[in-house]
Amino acid sequence: MLLAEQGASHGVRWRLAVDREVDGETLRVWERPARTVGAPTVVLVHGFKEKWSDWSPLAGHLPGDGRLLALDLPWRNGSRHLWAERGSSTTWLERALDLLPVRPDAVVAHSFGATTQLELLTRRTGLPSAPTVLVAPVFRPHDQPVDARFFHEAISRFRGVLADGLRARLGPRAERIPEDIVEAMIGKVRERVEPHGFLQFYAMLGRTPELPLHLVSAPVLVVSGTHDPSAPPAAIDELLASIRDIRLYQDPALTHFCQLEQPDRVAQQVSAFLAEKAPYHNDEEAISA
Repeated sequence: MLLAEQGASHGVRWRLAVDREVDGETLRVWERPARTVGAPTVVLVHGFKEKWSDWSPLAGHLPGDGRLLALDLPWRNGSRHLWAERGSSTTWLERALDLLPVRPDAVVAHSFGATTQLELLTRRTGLPSAPTVLVAPVFRPHDQPVDARFFHEAISRFRGVLADGLRARLGPRAERIPEDIVEAMIGKVRERVEPHGFLQFYAMLGRTPELPLHLVSAPVLVVSGTHDPSAPPAAIDELLASIRDIRLYQDPALTHFCQLEQPDRVAQQVSAFLAEKAPYHNDEEAISA
């Protein structure tokens, strides 16, 4: 059912394709319809305190003939983050994917959403796994113990991500706003998100060292900044050593919110990966106009 329209990309408007309440949370799927029969369908999974429309800059640099499905998930911007009482982030992502009108040809996910998708890939071992792009994933390697130092570092990283996310969404406006006002805005964000939001972020970090990454059968591309603290070198090394079909693209110019701030560079890597791993197919599936 097509309920609304918002935004545009390559002259094609996004529209609300699914709007469903599931166990007390609203799950939505926004669609940019395909313009070419047989073009791949790509699902977009946003990160923590983000929203589906944060993918619009990247979508504008992706080929316009493919079908994009952007999920609107419970950890969206503005959430009270009580969703974890009714399931982990992986459970909620699986619920959202089950609402899709078609099986996706690929998944592109960012930050907290990327790690959630990675965890889901370790669980769905009996099903075909969609090629996945992990943009700036959050990951903790085995050799980092969960102690008081790690806890305080996690708080610092969480608050840093909140601040960077606000500045990324402000874009060029951030340079015109006095720094004290920006800091006050960041403080308001922290008031809304902590403590429930941090607890879910921390729980995710606590689970990543135990993920059975050897069970991931999907092709994986990791795109991140060389100096992104969310996935330090030890974490990247562990991902590369543990996942069978994985490749890495790192660029010192990429920020944690590179899908917003450097969408052209990210889109170039995503497009090349999809051309190889999720090419056009010849089925006769009807495409919405």
